[in-house]
This record gives sequence, structure tokens and C-alpha cells, in this order.
Amino acid sequence: MHDIIEHYGKVVIALAGVLAAVLLTAAVVTIVTDRTKGAVSDISYKEHIYDAIDASKSQ
Repeated sequence: MHDIIEHYGKVVIALAGVLAAVLLTAAVVTIVTDRTKGAVSDISYKEHIYDAIDASKSQ
């Protein structure tokens, strides 16, 4: 009986480790996604494109 309890204890610890790794990965992905969206949300691509076109026409 002791062997069975010891085996299932190891299984529970292994599953807890996998769960911790998954939660950590999800947290990192969420943080990176939020920061990336925040960093690129205020970039105005059209202004940069039009400025580049105007600069090339004036040369």
C-alpha cells in the first residue's frame, strides 16, 4: 500500500510541475502580447508612408 501512495504522490508532483510550467508560459505569452499590442497600437503607418513618398518626390 505504501508503494502505491508513493507512486501516486510522484504522479501528483509531476502533474503539478507540468501545470506550473503551463501557467508560467501562459502568463509570459499574455504579458508579451499585451505589451506588443500597446507598443504598436499608436504607430501610424500611413503617415510614415506618405512622409517617405513626399521625401522621395522632393529629391
